[in-house]
Amino acid sequence: MKRNKIVIGYVCESNPYEDKTAWSGLNYKIRESIENAGFNVIWLDCRPNGRLSKLCRLWNEFFHGKNTMFEHTRFFFKLRAKAVNRAELEKCDVLFFPRGAQMMNYLNTNIPYIYYSDATFQLLCGYYWASLSKWQYRIGNTLEAYAISNSRINIRASHWAANSVVKDYCFKAEHTYVLGFGANLDDKDIIPVKPYEGHGRLNILFSGVDWERKGAEIAIKTVEILNEKGIDAHLLIVGIMSFPKQYINHPFIENIGYLNKSVSSQYFKYIETIKRCHLFLLPTKAECAGIVFGECSAFGIPVFTYDTGGIGDYVINDKNGYRLPETAGPSEFADKILSTINGLKLVQLHDECIKLYLDKLSWANWSKGFSELLNREL
Repeated sequence: MKRNKIVIGYVCESNPYEDKTAWSGLNYKIRESIENAGFNVIWLDCRPNGRLSKLCRLWNEFFHGKNTMFEHTRFFFKLRAKAVNRAELEKCDVLFFPRGAQMMNYLNTNIPYIYYSDATFQLLCGYYWASLSKWQYRIGNTLEAYAISNSRINIRASHWAANSVVKDYCFKAEHTYVLGFGANLDDKDIIPVKPYEGHGRLNILFSGVDWERKGAEIAIKTVEILNEKGIDAHLLIVGIMSFPKQYINHPFIENIGYLNKSVSSQYFKYIETIKRCHLFLLPTKAECAGIVFGECSAFGIPVFTYDTGGIGDYVINDKNGYRLPETAGPSEFADKILSTINGLKLVQLHDECIKLYLDKLSWANWSKGFSELLNREL
């Protein structure tokens, strides 16, 4: 690139300068990190026309069924491409897609692009998505293959996802990179908590919107077992919009509710909730990455979760927590937490959490890695 400062067109539907909720706040933090890496960023709004989008969605449902994922069809990406301002597009040296690079097939430009995501279509089939029609699978994979193969650089948020880019879509390994998510928090608000020393109340954090996939029932039963074994354990649940009635007056549960980080009061309530906790328990059944792992590590809070998806890049056994086999149940989680407490390892894990965050799981490291790979590739 000949310009003194590369201009990157940031292609997404949400405003990455204001919206701190889209893609769990990632659109905002990634844009911020690209600018912190020393690049100029132009937001290329690709929000499709609402009325036309609705008509295309109805047409698609009529021919392919109501269970079709419209967001993984040609119609959807054509509409997104049509919404992009051509004058703004021509100002860009490189395009950056935080997901959704499939629309490049319809954007009619030769500008090189970077495709960043936390998964691939192939990985999500049978993992997040239980069953897809043959038509949906074929279309989704065809669009994904185009987006990957025609990109200048592929970046994924974990080695699990990056390996799929190379193995399932035959993209060159030397142009495939891993840059993990950082914490969706402001650095000034990150103040490490004191580690649990084995006595007093043990506050355990659970955070997630999807009750079933995130394993809320397993977390609750784990806390019940800990109490039965003499630990004064309490579960603080964040993110659930519709809380099950049977747990409203549960003696070991505090329901914080859903918190929108774009709202200042709710953001700080989230911070205060994290600061009250000693452990993070997330028995999630499917997870591509998970920014909350980095957030907890930043505060020195050890993580207990499953060994699934891309979590291996965010939770390192004996460092910032433990990944249990997917066959583990509440008893195994409770036993692991108990052995960690009894083995006096929580202080060690606390310190390793902070070190791992500073060395790997921060957006500052993301910016550094992004700058290095672009200097190498462009």
